[in-house]
Amino acid sequence: MLRANTLRSPDPTAMQANSAQICRGTRYLKYLAGRRRFQVLVALVTVWWVGLYMGSKDHVIFHITSFQDVLRDGAIHVRQGVQLPNLTVLSKPAVKKDNSNRPTTASVSKSSIKLPSTRAQICNFPEIDPFDPSLETHLRRKPPLNCSSGVPNVVYLQDDKIKIDPFKLKQALVRSNGSKAFGFCQYKVLHRKPNADTVITVNSTSEKFKSSIQLAQTDEHVRVECNDTRNQTISRSYFTIMRLDPEQEKVYNDSYKVHIDKHSPAETLSILLIGIDGFSKQHFARAMPKTRKFLMEELGALEMHKHNKLGYSTSPNVVPLLTGRTNEEFAEDTKWRFKIHGWMDQINEAFVWSDARRLGYRTALMLDQVSITAFHYARHGFNKKPVDHYLRPIVVDSVKDALMREPNKHCFGDEPEISKLYDYWMQLLRHYNSTKSKQVPFLAYSFLSRLTHDDCNMAFAGDELYLKLLKDLTATNALNNTVIVWFSDHGERFGGLRSTFTGEIETNTPYLFFAFPPWFEKKYPKVMRVFRANQNRLTSHFDTYATLQDLLYFKGVDGPKGKLGERSISLFREIPVHRTCEDAQIPAEYCVCFVSSHADVSPGLAKYMGTLVKNKVMSKLKDQKEKCTKLSLGSVESVIEEKSTEKENKSIIRNFRVVITTEPGEAQFNASVKFDESTNKAKVVSEIDRTNTYLGQSECIDNMELRKYCYCKKLLAVTA
Repeated sequence: MLRANTLRSPDPTAMQANSAQICRGTRYLKYLAGRRRFQVLVALVTVWWVGLYMGSKDHVIFHITSFQDVLRDGAIHVRQGVQLPNLTVLSKPAVKKDNSNRPTTASVSKSSIKLPSTRAQICNFPEIDPFDPSLETHLRRKPPLNCSSGVPNVVYLQDDKIKIDPFKLKQALVRSNGSKAFGFCQYKVLHRKPNADTVITVNSTSEKFKSSIQLAQTDEHVRVECNDTRNQTISRSYFTIMRLDPEQEKVYNDSYKVHIDKHSPAETLSILLIGIDGFSKQHFARAMPKTRKFLMEELGALEMHKHNKLGYSTSPNVVPLLTGRTNEEFAEDTKWRFKIHGWMDQINEAFVWSDARRLGYRTALMLDQVSITAFHYARHGFNKKPVDHYLRPIVVDSVKDALMREPNKHCFGDEPEISKLYDYWMQLLRHYNSTKSKQVPFLAYSFLSRLTHDDCNMAFAGDELYLKLLKDLTATNALNNTVIVWFSDHGERFGGLRSTFTGEIETNTPYLFFAFPPWFEKKYPKVMRVFRANQNRLTSHFDTYATLQDLLYFKGVDGPKGKLGERSISLFREIPVHRTCEDAQIPAEYCVCFVSSHADVSPGLAKYMGTLVKNKVMSKLKDQKEKCTKLSLGSVESVIEEKSTEKENKSIIRNFRVVITTEPGEAQFNASVKFDESTNKAKVVSEIDRTNTYLGQSECIDNMELRKYCYCKKLLAVTA
């Protein structure tokens, strides 16, 4: 089935009126310009204003073709209806519903003139309304997480001691089916198994205790269990304690002194990176308004308004943020001997936390998932501990702990998992901002996926939790010498929201905020003026990495202006206004600089391009034919034209974004297709994105990269 979406036809009467206006406007502009070249600039400005008035009023687009046309005979030549990518602006799309109840874009509501650029393209980053009424059918505002019915954490950590809370102990006894008498508590020390980042072993077991117990100086990750007199477990808790070998401390102190003497940084601020998976800037505004408001109004965070993702999933976005390189570049460079599906240790020295460690910074890494992180999905993770403080043992040990996951997977006993994990960040800040170690900077990276990865609507349930985190961080006064980098990897990839026209844009627009200490802008006003100017320039996580590097070696002055063609430009350097996705090396299939609209194409062309996308999917499964069924084209869901018409070898190339569904399984795929009007031939020019979930459809194959394309043959027998 083909679902065609076309733009509304123009009103002939209005067009006649516009033509008259064009003629009058053109004659007037010629009069102004006369035959003298020095008057051309005045005429150009006049064209701009006249065109803006008529274009915004009657939706007529004027384009000055080139400076050569203007200067050819001293007159101004105006053409109507020639649409070039740098001359059209996308405003908020007007959305309506077609007969199939699928949101579609009726028209681009406003067009305007821009003066010509010497460059072929200018990024017209779309500003869309996060609260567009058409999205409401896809939103389910989840209430705040409530884990109060979970198993009580009857112990707490204080000054290297584990202590029992009598009140919570009483709660635990009542909850555990009539237990009346408390027996004892005991903790086990957890360690990662050598050469395995997903296997945890018990290294030792403590003595039994009934009130408190002192931790050994070597105990870092512990699991505490409390039992009743029948030896049944009534409570379980996990703790990670800040530990650093004294010898290693000395090495870091020496490295820090060398850094100060050699590089003379103006500041050595700590850096706290807080990332959330699958969360667009628009959905952040929708789902976490309280957190966003506190971030911007209380912490003065600066948002990068034109931030574009670099890849489909977490890894191709996070690896550039942390290394300034792509996975493929590491694999191709023999220096690293990196295998994309191997151990991450081979490139650990390229991560920004290793750069920080060499300068004497302490480092930390926290992830809430076991197998779908940027370092573990289709990979082995880290053989050796990659940072000083690695929260891996308690995450791996607790993920399958049914007792701790009641009443749902987002709980950690009677606390939300997010709160429990971020208690570790509070411990980190307190530890490195104590009187004894107040001059010790750190770089800490956290990335949480569980809440938002499978259901973007769960983000609503996290607003109060992240708000509390920011308030708690502020209360410690640790932010006085810490920069917060608040970021996501990409927007929503699955679900109903993703299938909308707005969702097509949102999936490519992650958010990025920087919150500096309150005194920072007053001390470095010139640097921050540049930073603020860059808020409205095209950016990616390549630029985030460059900014992190500048923070490690911060000089207190703005650097040289960025150049067109530079991939990584620090936000402390001015980014060119006319930067394009090509300059920033943002893949075309993820670039949102195009002006998009639902394409007016024939059903035959839509089916032709849809079949090409389906064939590209099948080509990826050529070695999985025994396990994966042959897919057929179910429907062409939408064809969106990206208004960046270009000329290649005298051929007119049109760029389309094609969304199809395949059968069996109703998989939804999205790809970029180029169509050459001179030859009537098309080709798929991007990777194929899966835009709905494939859980339960492809577990018959081990290749994690190919699972999003496969529908297992054995499922056909079940449904037959």
